[in-house]
Amino acid sequence: MNNVRAAWSIYRGEAAGTRVHALVRALTCPFTPLMECFPTRGAVLDMGCGHGLLLNLLARDPSRRGLQLCGVDHDAEKIAVARRSALPGVEFCARSLGEFQSSAFDAVSIVDVLYTVRRDVWAEILAGCARVLRPGGRLVMKEVVDRPRWKYWAIMAQEALSVRVFRITKGDRPHFESPETYRLALEQAGLAVVESRPLHSANWVSHHLFVARKPPDPPADRPDRV
Repeated sequence: MNNVRAAWSIYRGEAAGTRVHALVRALTCPFTPLMECFPTRGAVLDMGCGHGLLLNLLARDPSRRGLQLCGVDHDAEKIAVARRSALPGVEFCARSLGEFQSSAFDAVSIVDVLYTVRRDVWAEILAGCARVLRPGGRLVMKEVVDRPRWKYWAIMAQEALSVRVFRITKGDRPHFESPETYRLALEQAGLAVVESRPLHSANWVSHHLFVARKPPDPPADRPDRV
């Protein structure tokens, strides 16, 4: 089952608007190469999970059945939808990052979140993501970037409808930044960017992938031999 058919099936029984939103996400977001960035085992947190589509697709991927999946979002209505659509063992909740223990996850994802958040709040969010990552763990981030410009104006029009007219996405006024701006924000959060590249798609959206790692703990000092 491809991602589009899966999205339509996963949200069967939900309101038409929710199913259409999931369908559009599956059509416009390159989930397959994004999912390949995740480990095959370990604990994963999806920050800003929305209706839970990314985790719901990961949970149905036979190669990633060793993952423990948890999604968080501030929108309680979307969390309710995510819970109804989830397979057993997948957790969705409205908790904040601060409620999770440090070094609790092997991977953290943040997909199409920062563009609805003021830039002065990015540092807090990314620092929280880094805190809950285990040393050596990876952060998988996808954002829409501001180039090429014709795609930028197309996605701005789409998101203005989504955020300000239909109220599908909650957040601040949408803004899309350069890959360098996102990369710098990750580095300022203490993460080492190991991959930064466009995710090409046959539509009007300029997706960009970032994979960053939390540095491993320094080796403990050993007493000098006598």
